[in-house]
Amino acid sequence: MERRRRGGQWSALDPELSKPMQDIVRLLRNLVDGSGLRLKGVQQRLLEQHREGPRPPSYDVLSRRLRGEGLQNNAWLINAIIEALAEPEHRNVLAEEVRQHLLDARAARASSRGQAPQESHQETESPELLEVLRENRELNKVTQRLERRLARKDRELLILREQLEAVSHRPATPRHAAGSLQAVRDVRGQVPGSDSPAVGSRPVPETDSVHSAPSSSPSDVLAVADALRDIRGFEAVTANALRDAFDAVLDGARTGRFDVATLGTTEKVYIATKIIHMLREAWGLPPGSGTGLTIGNRRVTLKVTLGRTWVIAPDDVGTVCLLVTADDQRSRWSLGLIRIEPEHLIREVSNRDRKRMLSAAGRQAALWIFQDAPLPENTLLHLPEDLRERVIASATSGGSSSRIAGLFKLVQGRLINHTALRTIAMRQDAGRRVREAQNAVRREGILVLSSMGAGPEIARSLGLPEPRTGEWVSQRITRLRPGHAESPSVTLSGEEWTVAGPDDPVEAIPDLYAGR
Repeated sequence: MERRRRGGQWSALDPELSKPMQDIVRLLRNLVDGSGLRLKGVQQRLLEQHREGPRPPSYDVLSRRLRGEGLQNNAWLINAIIEALAEPEHRNVLAEEVRQHLLDARAARASSRGQAPQESHQETESPELLEVLRENRELNKVTQRLERRLARKDRELLILREQLEAVSHRPATPRHAAGSLQAVRDVRGQVPGSDSPAVGSRPVPETDSVHSAPSSSPSDVLAVADALRDIRGFEAVTANALRDAFDAVLDGARTGRFDVATLGTTEKVYIATKIIHMLREAWGLPPGSGTGLTIGNRRVTLKVTLGRTWVIAPDDVGTVCLLVTADDQRSRWSLGLIRIEPEHLIREVSNRDRKRMLSAAGRQAALWIFQDAPLPENTLLHLPEDLRERVIASATSGGSSSRIAGLFKLVQGRLINHTALRTIAMRQDAGRRVREAQNAVRREGILVLSSMGAGPEIARSLGLPEPRTGEWVSQRITRLRPGHAESPSVTLSGEEWTVAGPDDPVEAIPDLYAGR
């Protein structure tokens, strides 16, 4: 009989749980029973061991998770309970058992999606859902219109104040929003969340600093901007740190996840904290647990959002904030600086801690060092949906090497990064399995290239994207024949090879790594 810790009894398992998830729930319950702790004690132990990481759930939520509710999207919690309650010598075995159950659960999900497409279509087309979506779109339009109107009124008010001060023979107050808005648009184009067309990624050059800075920005904003620009490879290290933060929280090697939408609420909140930690390390700053940084001998508060705006506390007014936003769906990120003034915030306050959101005027007043800069791509997330479904379905059976081989077969002519390999293989050491996968697909005429040796040069000769460190590209090739005309080709083992078409025969290719 299933028993629950409260009152000495576990409640019955969620009847809709798949068999693999039922096995995981029983495994976790056995660990709780074996620890001699009540559920409250388990929650306290999780809180003690994860002060810096994702916050463990409350007692009631933990109780529901141990009934199986919502546990499938909380792989972090599963592994946290194993770490907290299992004997050290048993942890690896249990983690591997859970990993296999999660693979089985993923296979069950893929199978159910394939068996019930009509039900999914009916749900999507339900009148109630369509009505809710329509209302949300209308509300978003109203919100954007009100933000634009508020920004316009703020600028008009500042102009009136200047005129009043001029009449009274006092020095004019700087025009925070109006002056900076034109400067930002002239130099960098679109600001995140505004209505103008995006202009892509472009760092603000040194010579633009004086002209592009908001007139309200004191010298400390410019000093922080200069210090950031002095960081070697600033754009690349920042983009890579953001990518690493997303990947660390998704934890694909243990959970098989690749989409932020599949994270639990606690993990979504933790992404911002992880980004702060990663940026500290990437920029060579001292480690710390808060959002306060020292850059260019100036104190800066780092604000991170995955959406369109930032939350500003009352204590942040009058201070310099470093604004960071990252969007994994669009593969874009932006970074800017602003000295927070009251007119940069929306006026309505409905929360107890008096926090407010940065307004459209605030976003326009910021000094944007990078806008819509490219974020390293989340390979699995950006595959065409039908191809991604085939990749996931192929990754539900066989060993890690065969799953990687399946990825190389299905995703050709496109860069595959190390994170995608780990997620499909569900192993941290997936890179060590590539050699076996290369041999398996080589017999089917599929060439797998990495950044090592002649890989980039061969890719370039065949017209393929060039792999960098931690990347691979696969492509089926065939011997060059008269019918291939002027197709790009490369010499392998004394023969000319080119990218194969659908009508070309399957031919085993030479082993480029023999003897290594």
